[in-house]
Amino acid sequence: MSVAQSLALSASQPDVKLPADLGIENASDLYRQLLDHVEDDSTVVLDATDVSRIHTAALQLFCMFCQDRRNAGRETHWRHPSESLRSAAALLGVTTLLHLARERA
Repeated sequence: MSVAQSLALSASQPDVKLPADLGIENASDLYRQLLDHVEDDSTVVLDATDVSRIHTAALQLFCMFCQDRRNAGRETHWRHPSESLRSAAALLGVTTLLHLARERA
């Protein structure tokens, strides 16, 4: 795949830029942000580069989002999942559900 094709493909995929702070107080904002993309037919890319704080509620939302999309035959990928996100997912045992094991930091 050429660089131009790769750029065109990534431009057609909706990116969801996640904030650094995904604490419980931001869960409702995250819910609305994810809800906007749950039915996107194209692959949704969750950009988790900046995530430095994450609450269990946010991980639960990601689990539901990814599972709903998977059940509907839609793909979801992670872009640069932070160590904070990876650690929290591993601690709660949801790395496989979120497909974080296949993504590279």
